[in-house]
Amino acid sequence: MTKFLKNKLSMMTIIAMTSMSLAACNDDNDSNVTVQNSENPGEVIEPSLPTQSNMISGKLVSYDGKTPITNALVYIVGQQNALDSKIMTSLYSASSIDVEDVDLTSNSAASECGVAPESSLASTCTRADGSYDLDIETDAKELVIKFEKGAFTAEQKITLQNTGSSQAGVTELSDTVLQSVPKMVVIEGLYDSIELILARLGLASIDAETGEITESEFDLWDSTDKLFADNNNDGKADIYDYEIVFFNCGQNRLSWLMDDGKRQILKDYINTGGRIYVSDQAYDIVEQTFPEYIDFFGSDDTPTNQPEELYSANEGEDGITIQSNIEPRLKSWLEGVTCAQGSCLNADGTVTIKGFAGGWARMNSVNNSKNVDIYVTGQDSDQSLRPLTVAFNYGKGRVTYTSYHNEEGGSYCYDALNEEEFNECFKNSSNLSNNDMNAQQRILQYLVFEL
Repeated sequence: MTKFLKNKLSMMTIIAMTSMSLAACNDDNDSNVTVQNSENPGEVIEPSLPTQSNMISGKLVSYDGKTPITNALVYIVGQQNALDSKIMTSLYSASSIDVEDVDLTSNSAASECGVAPESSLASTCTRADGSYDLDIETDAKELVIKFEKGAFTAEQKITLQNTGSSQAGVTELSDTVLQSVPKMVVIEGLYDSIELILARLGLASIDAETGEITESEFDLWDSTDKLFADNNNDGKADIYDYEIVFFNCGQNRLSWLMDDGKRQILKDYINTGGRIYVSDQAYDIVEQTFPEYIDFFGSDDTPTNQPEELYSANEGEDGITIQSNIEPRLKSWLEGVTCAQGSCLNADGTVTIKGFAGGWARMNSVNNSKNVDIYVTGQDSDQSLRPLTVAFNYGKGRVTYTSYHNEEGGSYCYDALNEEEFNECFKNSSNLSNNDMNAQQRILQYLVFEL
């Protein structure tokens, strides 16, 4: 039993004893201490003890049925049985009083994975392997478990067993449970293909012959133009129709960033809850809109809170390999998944990042005062230690940027040296088997659920 529930039971014992004491000295024989709902005075809330302890265990995975989702919020929907400490206060007053509204959104303290957004019996976070345990006491026979991770949500019904232990099993973000796939759009690029990463997560199918996306849970566009148009005539740009926008490296053009109006639309979209993912040479989408968060390579004379000229950071050396450091939670997650060579981690705990295109976009540093999260760092060919993958919150939304991308698959293996290498690369990039993924592709999977 959790410390919270033990404290709760102790409190309820005191309530029961105090109620008996009040009954002995009450001339009107009104022996029950009651709490009235201030919104509905006729409704009386009477604390009651839970009748059964139950440990619920399960695991949350992606749409592919096997990629674990870590640090997701898991909670049991339901109203708590008592008003906690506010009831104790009422015992020192009259036997029937009004109590202010009490926030019952969660029975657990705020955690790294968030707080349940509605009334809940218990909540927790998934572990690195996607597993979780929920210890509850309830007299209910059926419960609803809800999951939240970034923009992704799901829910599952469970029937409790009388043994005190119930297995929720493996919950997939799929049609087998009540779920909601966030509205997403991918803007195609010449040198990256995040859509293939999404496909390997179970969000799309790929034609084995052509390598093209055939069925998907997201839209795939060849231009940003549609984002800023109002094709459905709802009075706002169509970017607002999506919860996540992916900008691949190698955009056809970035001149739209010189349009103050479009930059403001993008900024407002993120501020109100939109999320964007940007890779490599599409970095100017971040630099021109949020220059104060990341210092990209460029002129030393340009203040860090001012954008550099377009394409200034495209100075990275071609074909380099970087043994990179990763933040602890990502490292724990990588320890539990498989890559093409077996372990995704090197013996020293680093990961191998490769396939950098000529002129890849370099970051110098991040602005720590802006609470920028750094997922991956590595030493560049000029011996400078650089952030390689970062993210930050802006308003209610989030921006994620990576200097590298889906190494096997950019423009369907644009960097292959000959036809044989191209065919092998193309085969690997289209293969949806997770065991064929390299470490950086796994990191990109992880980032999708961090959005």
